[in-house]
Amino acid sequence: MAATIYLISGGARSGKSRYAEDICEKLSKCPIYLATAQVPKQDSDFQDRIQKHQETRQNTSSGSQWTTIEEPLKPTKHLDNFKGQVVLVDCLTLWLTNWLLEEGAFTLESNGEGTNKKDVSIAVERGRLKLQDEFDLMVRPYNITYVFVTNEVGSGTHGATHVTRKFVDAQGWLNQYIASKANQVVHMVCGIPNILKSEFRTTRAIAKGNGDELASPVAKLEAERLDRHLSSRKIPMDKKGYFVIKAVPEEGVIVIRFMSSIVNDKGEVCDLQGNKISCGGANRPDPLMVWRCRTAKEATVQIFEEWPKVNQLELSVGHVAYVGREIQKAEYSLYQQGCGPYQQD
Repeated sequence: MAATIYLISGGARSGKSRYAEDICEKLSKCPIYLATAQVPKQDSDFQDRIQKHQETRQNTSSGSQWTTIEEPLKPTKHLDNFKGQVVLVDCLTLWLTNWLLEEGAFTLESNGEGTNKKDVSIAVERGRLKLQDEFDLMVRPYNITYVFVTNEVGSGTHGATHVTRKFVDAQGWLNQYIASKANQVVHMVCGIPNILKSEFRTTRAIAKGNGDELASPVAKLEAERLDRHLSSRKIPMDKKGYFVIKAVPEEGVIVIRFMSSIVNDKGEVCDLQGNKISCGGANRPDPLMVWRCRTAKEATVQIFEEWPKVNQLELSVGHVAYVGREIQKAEYSLYQQGCGPYQQD
């Protein structure tokens, strides 16, 4: 699971769509609205509701420019359009309804008393599972943020028909499935959001001196999650050495050491004699070079522009970029009050 997922649930007129739109507008100036509804032309009430939602998005105070995509069954057909974007899926309930129609669940029910309830149940379950398969494909790319809107349909009266009862069951199971994958789950009641689950760390907004936000708290949380995901990828070690970076606040410097090393057939970093070097271990070799710098810029200039041997190391571009980012983190911890000790090894 790689995409960022918000799930906004609630009853009718609970404020869930407006809240979901607010999240999208905080995250993007050009979010995508994925409409799952299939509206019969004769249903004027539903047409009016859709028009009101469209007017709300067009007249938003945030200035966001929405793009609407209508897709009743298979949003993955539009996956290329979603990459790098924020996508509001409104809503899961209608999406599920479309799949049940596709599987003939409602048609089977309307056939009368001769209809086997088991056939209806199988059709409902088949539709739910096909939706979940489509969902799983949707959320594979890491660079998409989805905000799903769904309905709480199990808190009302008992359904009058078998297919209605099975639909309520399927919606409940679907909500549980999406919630288990979501990074944040919000339940709306009377227009008030209640956060039931959140994997985001609490973070204050970064603010300018005049109080204007440079980035909203939601966007900051999103960036943190993206960084954690990207940090989990594997970067092959360079074959001729590695850097150790440490911030030393009491001296006001960043200390960077370069250690000569080799990489064995198992991909393990070893000293020049072939002994495996443990992370932070006592068997670390003596550094080939040491720099003591006050800023990240000073460090990168000294290492990558002024050090004569740097071109002999055959450093990969990815490793150079990684070292630059880590040195920047060291500088931040050096000068920002409240930051803990920093060492990259």
